[in-house]
Amino acid sequence: MVSLSKSVLSSIYVSLLASSVNALIPIEIVGKRFIKPAPKEGDEGEVFFIKGVDYMPGGASGYSSNSKSDVLSDADACMRDAYLLQKLGANTIRIYSINPDVNHDECMSIFNSAGIYVILDVNSSDSGEYLDRENPSSTYNGQYLENVFKRIEAFKNFPNLLGFFAGNEVINDQGNSVKNAPPYVRAVQRDMKQYIAKHADRAIPVGYSAAEIDDLRAATYEYFQCNIDGDEKDESKSDFYGVNSYSWCSGSSDWGSSGYSKVNSTFQDSSIPVFFSEYGCNKITPRTFDEVSEGVYSGLIDTLSGGLIYEFSEEANHYGLVDLGTDGSATLQDDFDNLQSQYNKTDIPDISESDVEDPTLSTCNSTKIQSLYKGFGNFTLPDQPDEVSDMIDNGLNSTNVGKLVEFDNSPSNYTITDADGNEITDASISINPTATINEQQTTAVPTEASTTKSASATANAASSSSSSHSSSKGAAAGNFEINAGGLMFMMGVGIAALL
Repeated sequence: MVSLSKSVLSSIYVSLLASSVNALIPIEIVGKRFIKPAPKEGDEGEVFFIKGVDYMPGGASGYSSNSKSDVLSDADACMRDAYLLQKLGANTIRIYSINPDVNHDECMSIFNSAGIYVILDVNSSDSGEYLDRENPSSTYNGQYLENVFKRIEAFKNFPNLLGFFAGNEVINDQGNSVKNAPPYVRAVQRDMKQYIAKHADRAIPVGYSAAEIDDLRAATYEYFQCNIDGDEKDESKSDFYGVNSYSWCSGSSDWGSSGYSKVNSTFQDSSIPVFFSEYGCNKITPRTFDEVSEGVYSGLIDTLSGGLIYEFSEEANHYGLVDLGTDGSATLQDDFDNLQSQYNKTDIPDISESDVEDPTLSTCNSTKIQSLYKGFGNFTLPDQPDEVSDMIDNGLNSTNVGKLVEFDNSPSNYTITDADGNEITDASISINPTATINEQQTTAVPTEASTTKSASATANAASSSSSSHSSSKGAAAGNFEINAGGLMFMMGVGIAALL
């Protein structure tokens, strides 16, 4: 065993004492499936299906890069919402905008302990924080990528971070965005993965969330899921692919009229995980969410990896499951009860990792993509600006790097009322130790991060920026070996030697 310096030993020991938070096991990717490794080393992992909601209380207009708060800065609100997400039966949320300079430790720790994974968009509507879809070369620069990398720094150590969306509906019409934007989105994915590989302790998946435009559905997917020149190490391809779909309107649609059969045929042979990053048409209200049990987790169960209902909170567009008052109170809507009922009756299969087909390499074929939609298929990516390459090589030296922390598990102080007007008094989250403790602690050795086999992490690893192997031998971080079985003994001996 390589010996540790006294300063490193001391800092790790303090970190171990400071945080007794259990950690979710980071999700991995094998072929077209998300995989949740088993808690115990040597046991087999299982396929993970996303069953969640899009989460952006306050809406897009509620975000400001100049604010000292965002949707993950109020621990009491996060405790309220984590309870409601558990009650709903959700396991994942998608967050569209966060301020990378704000501390998110408590909220992410609360969601972690509640068993909630997070998919995070790295863009916002503020200047310098998005790609201009019409003229992407004007915004693909050091200022933009620095904002992207700051988000990576702020969230890279949270084990319940499932992945990042590099873009959302950047290609949203059949005009200039189709012609100009695709190579730049792939370039952003490349840059993000290079930064993660150099500055994170595990591989964190990066993907794209697409608008569902019938004429562009197949072409957009084919463009982002393929490997340029058949290079299996191509960093610009999407690790997963989301579709924002509103074609099934509960109460008026079914499998045939919704176009779900076309979704199935487009993605059934996918080489990467595909899921609905938004769904839940509100043409008829209250929504009954037939598409949940009759579509996403039924007819599409062999094709998709689940989906995220739009959306958690009631905003101006009237998609909310919960109405949040200006005083922080929460009132459940009929939609909440209906979705909870649908989630409860979904029959999600248990699929072992060994039953997942081996990953397949899909070589980019411009001719094929052009045949699906003319004008689509430019794989000449822009070069990295010099300042971006420097940031990737040297890191940002960010002062806001997130970590799991202990928190008060008391119920939220905000009032929660059900759809019948009854106050819910015991609104504390349930923590299941068998679901959160990762026992896969083996010797950690230096290795290059793998895109589809991310490292599993213990809570202490998340706090001390170390991580351990999973049963599928994902990437491990650190520059020293740790025998985890004797870690606490070693720490005790080491600290004693320091005294």
